[in-house]
Amino acid sequence: MNPDMHKTSFRALRGLAALSLCFVFGLAYAQADAYPDADPPDRAARLSYLEGDVSLQPAGEEEWAAAIVNRPLTTGDKLWTDQGARAEIQVGRAAVRLGSGTGFSFLNVDDNTIQMRVTAGVINVSVRDLAGNEHIEIDTPNLSLSLLRPGNYRVEVNDNGDSTIVKVSEGMAEANGGSQNAVVHAQQVVTFNGVDQVIAQIGTLGAPDEFDSWSLERERRDERAETSQTARYVAPDVTGYEDLEDNGTWNSEPEYGYVWTPRVAIGWAPYSYGRWAWVSPWGWTWIDDARWGYAPFHYGRWAHVRNRWCWVPGPRHVRAVYAPALVGWGGSHGGHVSWFPLGPREVYVPGRHYSRRYFERVNVANTTVNRSRFAHAIADRVEDTVYRNRVVPGGVTAVPRATFASAGHTGANRLRVSEQEQASSLASAIAPQITPVRASRSGERRANVRIPPQNIANRQVVVRRDPPPAAARYARRPPVSAGLAQAPDRSARPPVRGQVNDAADRGNGREAVVRNYHDRPPRTEPTTQSAPSVQTSVFDRRAIANAVQEDRERQGREGQRQREALQQREAMQQRDASQQREAQPQRPWQRQEDQARQQREQTQASRELQNRVREHAQRVQEVQRPAAPRPPEQRERPAQRERNAERPQAERPQVERPRSEARPPPAETRSQPRNREEGNGRSKRN
Repeated sequence: MNPDMHKTSFRALRGLAALSLCFVFGLAYAQADAYPDADPPDRAARLSYLEGDVSLQPAGEEEWAAAIVNRPLTTGDKLWTDQGARAEIQVGRAAVRLGSGTGFSFLNVDDNTIQMRVTAGVINVSVRDLAGNEHIEIDTPNLSLSLLRPGNYRVEVNDNGDSTIVKVSEGMAEANGGSQNAVVHAQQVVTFNGVDQVIAQIGTLGAPDEFDSWSLERERRDERAETSQTARYVAPDVTGYEDLEDNGTWNSEPEYGYVWTPRVAIGWAPYSYGRWAWVSPWGWTWIDDARWGYAPFHYGRWAHVRNRWCWVPGPRHVRAVYAPALVGWGGSHGGHVSWFPLGPREVYVPGRHYSRRYFERVNVANTTVNRSRFAHAIADRVEDTVYRNRVVPGGVTAVPRATFASAGHTGANRLRVSEQEQASSLASAIAPQITPVRASRSGERRANVRIPPQNIANRQVVVRRDPPPAAARYARRPPVSAGLAQAPDRSARPPVRGQVNDAADRGNGREAVVRNYHDRPPRTEPTTQSAPSVQTSVFDRRAIANAVQEDRERQGREGQRQREALQQREAMQQRDASQQREAQPQRPWQRQEDQARQQREQTQASRELQNRVREHAQRVQEVQRPAAPRPPEQRERPAQRERNAERPQAERPQVERPRSEARPPPAETRSQPRNREEGNGRSKRN
């Protein structure tokens, strides 16, 4: 064959292969971009703490189930804390704490919105950071509260749903209800009574209750986590990173950088002790049993280094993106399902519809990955890619198919997979296509699950923003009043922050938000004329400190008054005794003794007064009369002074003193006459 013809054929084949590869990648990307509106949100809430009977109703379900720690929460999920129960929810840089007898649900949780619904009970919301495009809203039966700044907020709703107490320890919030809006500043407590016609009244600070103390303890824990070693290596918006510092250690690895090693038992492996649940819209989601088991299983990657498992966090400068479970799958052959943790630089493929943008974002935010692998991972989903953690002893976890589908515990039902079975099954990045059942969505059915009253569970709330259609049936708009204009919907956050809006805020040193809405009615401040002040139990560290300071000052004033009263009482007693002595007839010898005693006392007081006056005059003279400096010609140098001291007294030079320093003659000389003639009254003349 002609060599030139051979080169031409080879070039043609190579071009055809490149064209085919581009076509495959383009088809894969087109398939990935086919569902841009079906992307799940970048974050999910976490049920981080439970105490007592707490029930959960997942979105779209009718049954209530017992809530479990580390379960992800999203739009439409409901919670109920029974009497004596508490719960904590973490979502990004915010923490929501629920008190006893509280009906709570999420109306919307997406990339920039956290919209909560409180139908009864009390919640405490702590916001550590609030971006300019982020919106946090708390909706109650008679008002909608928008959090404008980071801070600490408490919202309490009575059982009838017609009264809401809003307390702002730090930050600022805007309340909308009854066709009017009011701004609640820091260190303020406002009670909103009524449903259609809302009346705002200012309450007084009360003593903190047990819920406030518990909220403060949890908040201090989060504050310590912000300054811990974990905060230096993990992105601040990774939900659940606060639990890592107390449950593991950080070490530097040459290949991965700083990694976190948990304190676990021998034989432990990631994604081996927990359960699988179906959480919409992500699909199959891993729920770990460990208290700290949230961040390492929904962010980052796992690596096996020197016979130990360590968690490799994602890039700290990239916004974290939540994933239901960062695992690879070994198939569901033989009636069982197996999986293994993904390692660093390995591509994760979501199990449901997604866009290319979300696919790249969820990988780049959790590991360092080559973007050229994205199209290959999408185009060839069943390829037996080499996964490093799949060959690690104990890295693959397998359970029966029924256990997987019914949200059963994997630790007690774990199967041993032989190397032959593992080698015969093809590894895949896509979750198995197993249809979820009721237990997959709601969890195990229990007989003693606490259910909230129907009027609390189905109660509507006032909303500022329209929630998604699934939760819209629990929302309503505030009614329009003829006297006041309806507050319009705020589609975006206030464009300007930190500027002073009125003279009152300017004088008090507070900051206000400048509102540029064209149809916004004038702001109304809460008034105390409509109703008496309400005493409510609130938590405020600054207010408590001020109250303690005021109490100390009050005690000091009371002590001063008591001392003055005691002195007045003693003076009155002495005066009364003196008057009684004067009124009583005295005997002659008693009068003489009293007169002698009074004379001695007066003499002693006079002497003391003269001594004090004399000492004071001497001190004044010493201070005000400086010594007159000697002329330079009369000053002796040190060397000359030493020589004069060695010479006899007769040979020493006599220093002429000025007239001002001339010594007066002795007293006896002044008193004697100079001569006889002067003494006889005659003067002697020369």
